[in-house]
Amino acid sequence: MKNKKSLRDRINDLKLNHAVNKGSGGSVFKRMFFMIRRYIGILLGVLLAYFLLLLLLVEIEKKDPASTIHSIGEAFWYSIVTLTTIGYGDYYPVTHAGRVIASVFVILGIGLLGFFVGFMMEFVSRIKPIILLSLNTAKPWYIFTDQSPYSMIFTENIKMVRPDAVIIYSGTKDEGKAPKAISVQWSPSELLERRGSLYDAHLMCLKENEMENFLDATKLSDTGAPIVCLANFTPSYHPMNISFFSLTDCTARLFWQQYPIKKKDETILLIGFGAAGSVLLDRALEFNVLYKEQCIKYHVFGNSDEYCRNRKRLSEIVSINEISDTSDSIIFHDAPWNTDDMLLSKADRIILCDDSEQENIEILQTLQKFFSFNGELYIYNSNVRSVATPFGQTRDVLTPAFVLHNSLTDMALCRHEMMRFFSDGNIPMWENLNSLIKDMNYTTTDHISLKVRMLLGDEAPNLPFDDIPSKTLRKASKVRSELSDEQRKQLNKLEHKRITRFYYLHNYQYAETTNDDMRTNDLLRPYDELNDVEKQMVEVSWNLIDELASHKEAKGR
Repeated sequence: MKNKKSLRDRINDLKLNHAVNKGSGGSVFKRMFFMIRRYIGILLGVLLAYFLLLLLLVEIEKKDPASTIHSIGEAFWYSIVTLTTIGYGDYYPVTHAGRVIASVFVILGIGLLGFFVGFMMEFVSRIKPIILLSLNTAKPWYIFTDQSPYSMIFTENIKMVRPDAVIIYSGTKDEGKAPKAISVQWSPSELLERRGSLYDAHLMCLKENEMENFLDATKLSDTGAPIVCLANFTPSYHPMNISFFSLTDCTARLFWQQYPIKKKDETILLIGFGAAGSVLLDRALEFNVLYKEQCIKYHVFGNSDEYCRNRKRLSEIVSINEISDTSDSIIFHDAPWNTDDMLLSKADRIILCDDSEQENIEILQTLQKFFSFNGELYIYNSNVRSVATPFGQTRDVLTPAFVLHNSLTDMALCRHEMMRFFSDGNIPMWENLNSLIKDMNYTTTDHISLKVRMLLGDEAPNLPFDDIPSKTLRKASKVRSELSDEQRKQLNKLEHKRITRFYYLHNYQYAETTNDDMRTNDLLRPYDELNDVEKQMVEVSWNLIDELASHKEAKGR
């Protein structure tokens, strides 16, 4: 075989750790030294001028017999009493020149104390973050490009998982809004340079403006540190250290894992069909391949023209605008959702998924007021808790599991390397894949939670794959190992069907040679026509259950 490097070594080589060494944080100490030296220079200049005034006052006053100031100590006491505006009167100048100097102290006394207080506060405010950073160089750093609402939410969630995490908001002033974070005016690149190491350092581009996130991530990619970028678009090819994610996609992935299909002929209504609804339907088609002779019926209410124009080969995987008893169906309705009360009443689940929270609430109110329905009701991006189950709240999505997806990436890499192993190295290495094929590996890994449900039934927890305990994964793997060859073959057929759905959704077509740039793939044919190696490649997705269990056991989970 080509490329005989061990599978484990390849996976370890590819992990986006970029840990050079733990470093000593010497550059941070150097920065602190230069800042202290600058402030000390200013302070010494002020003290020198002050001391010279004291000497001059003593020299002038001690020549007069009536003088009360004869030494540096007496002059110092007089200056302090004068500068603080207390004025005891036990020491005072008697000469004209001494009174001129005293006038200087009086004038300075009006503002000098405030100046020193402000000076010390400014000094402390500048030196505090440097000291905090220097004391925490060995801890994990999460450096945010902005103190946005998204950053604040993720900060709360990461602190629950990693209490020792150091939260840093770059390019911001400390205004007291984030007591558990360090605000500095340095850029992320400067922070990494001053830390002296990339070990366990993470750059977080979570501004509300997604285009700014994209530009920030691109600019910071040369640092070599892992970068997380919130953006709804992902370039076909991008630096390996950038990980893109979108809130709508994370919401869709989480929804179908938390609320999986319960029977093979469910009727599902999606009301409101913007960006969120489109992604929700895409992930439904990619995830919900769970039963033999499955015939789920998706009814879509909303403007679906753009959706259908972009998915040219949708009819290859579902029946369009016609109910089928042998395959899944999608009915795109032109009429408003409230024209068919019979459909509403017999639906197994109704999903209110308009991009506007207000629109979803208004639909919910109308639905409750005028129509009867027996199915489960879900509402997107809303905190309304009534008869509808809310989903897609930012707080539930901006979690380490979905944003950082370390385990997801590890398992996706594992799957890809296993595929390369069986293909004799004929599949491109991970770093040479385009974003779409990487996403296919992520989706397949994410599907593990539903594979566990396929094996364990109602015993399976409704959890995202990253939260499933290793014991549950081992139990599911044991059930699969006890299946007959025919039953295992049926599971592989379902997995092959699920994989082909992904390709067809992205306008692939069959060709004898796979070419991702040309959108052709040689697996887009019936399962029974695949050769033994290709069937092994399909079965890799099921083998990930054991791989994930081992991964979790190694981490004590």
